[in-house]
Amino acid sequence: MRRITASLGAILCLAAAPAATSAHAIVGMRVFPGTLTFSDPGITDELDLTLARAPVGQSAVDTSIWSLSYSKTLTHRLGLSVGTDYQSPGGANGPRGLDDLNIGLQDLLWISDSAETLITGGLSATIGGSGSTAIGAPYSTISPTLLFGRGLGDLPGTLRYLRPAAITGAVTPNIALSAGASDTVDYGLSFQYSLPYLQNFVRDIGLHAPFNNLVPLVELPMQTCTSGPCAGQTRGTIDPGFVWIGHYGQVGLEAMLPMNRASGRGIGFLLGVGFYMDDVFPHSLGAPIFRNTPPA
Repeated sequence: MRRITASLGAILCLAAAPAATSAHAIVGMRVFPGTLTFSDPGITDELDLTLARAPVGQSAVDTSIWSLSYSKTLTHRLGLSVGTDYQSPGGANGPRGLDDLNIGLQDLLWISDSAETLITGGLSATIGGSGSTAIGAPYSTISPTLLFGRGLGDLPGTLRYLRPAAITGAVTPNIALSAGASDTVDYGLSFQYSLPYLQNFVRDIGLHAPFNNLVPLVELPMQTCTSGPCAGQTRGTIDPGFVWIGHYGQVGLEAMLPMNRASGRGIGFLLGVGFYMDDVFPHSLGAPIFRNTPPA
């Protein structure tokens, strides 16, 4: 109950903030809001809290997953991230506890303001044995990652109402450092339509708060097992929802619809709250550690 109260309090604080003037991953006139199921392509200072109530698996109990991640800019092009989550079953049965710690490094590989495009590479490690024995794994995992974002703001005037659209994606092979463990590949896409972009850069259609700061989107997070007993099995969900962008952070809400029987049954949900530390603490916690490096 205390966790739910804290999440609602964070949402109310964000809702009271002024409209967005700077935000998460920005390229040209495009703001890519943070997606709830995979990282966005920006190098940012951000604190993210997410509650996931996933669709019930074929042999699993109803489970809530509370995730916490923190991203820190080392320079304007290089960032560090750390995160973990806490898993709690809906009833008395089922595993409960902290998952293993994940540490990552991200590098902005390419940026184009005119094409509204970002490409970021990363490498992360999940530290085996750092979490609860009921949840975490006894072995570590290495995960190279490629992230991208592409806005459609350069479309011709005849297609101007498609300019607010954008797509982001991520591909992450997970290489287990244990001979008996399975390797997997995580991959995801998000399709977004930015109402702030529509209002400010295409046509003012008269939207007022809070709708003028909404980004409707659909996320498609998937995972395919590439080795071991589960080889060839794919799981994923279709997650329609929205992200509301404020000056100091964002709030996102999405449904989770299983793509196949292996992905579970029923409907889950995702609730995410993100704090833009570069706007909350622009001269301290939100500034790059090495500030003399010129921006991208």
